[in-house]
Formats: sequence, C-alpha cells, structure tokens
Amino acid sequence: MSNNLITIQEAADLTQKSIQTIRRAIKSKRIKFRRDKTPQGFNYLIDKDSVMEFYEVRAVEPQSQANPAPTTAQNTEPMTFTNEETMNVNVHDFKAFVQTMQTMISQHSEERQSFLRLVNTMQEKIFVLENQINLLKAPQVRRWYQIWKSKV
Repeated sequence: MSNNLITIQEAADLTQKSIQTIRRAIKSKRIKFRRDKTPQGFNYLIDKDSVMEFYEVRAVEPQSQANPAPTTAQNTEPMTFTNEETMNVNVHDFKAFVQTMQTMISQHSEERQSFLRLVNTMQEKIFVLENQINLLKAPQVRRWYQIWKSKV
C-alpha cells in the first residue's frame, strides 16, 4: 500500500460520496485501508489511489505555469484557482463580495452594540429588584411597648 493515505472525510469529499458510503466500502473490503487504534476506537486511513480507482475518479491536473494569469487590477477575465475544484472569480464579483462583507460587519457591530445596551439595562433592572427585595426582607422594628412582653 502506498503512503498516499487520506481520512474517511477526505475520501468522501474526493469522491463526492457520503461518509457512510465510504465506511460501507471499507467494511466490504472493496478499498484498501489501514486501521489505527486510538483510545476512542479506530481511525481508518484509506489509500487514495484505491478509492479513486474504485469510484472511477480522475485526478485534477494542476495548470501549467507557462501561461500565468495577469495580475493587473483592471483584470475582467476570470481568475482560476485549482485545489481540488475549479473556482472562477472575476474582479466585479470580488468587489461585490467585499462590499457585502463590509455591510455584514457593520450590521454585526450595530447589533452587538444594541445587545450590550440591552444587557446593561437588564443588569440595572436586576440590581433595582435585588435592592427592593432586600428592603422587603429588612427586620421589622419592635415597638417601644413590646420590650416588656416576655418570650415565655
């Protein structure tokens, strides 16, 4: 078995299958795996080539460096990033995303301030209620004529 081992989650992501499907393939011994004992149970490490062969997944080949993308700010062509999936992002989309994120951050800041004001108000009301409860619990003053009453 090669040293190209991946976790069950990575195998599921690579093959676009569920984790349970990968576990079933392990149980039926259709793919090569290694089982490592841990205090909580077992970790399964799966041979990447075996998974790709069984599920007929093709490897994504990285783009050649002979034709790099231009780096100017006026680039309107999509920029391509290759990891395991291809994602195209153009400058307009990125600017719209940044604007959306800035709006969300400012809204979050306003909501946080409002929440902190609400918490402070609630704390003040709790203090007032505690003081009122303490006043109600205060011992009653004995009248001057109750001094001579005996506690027999």
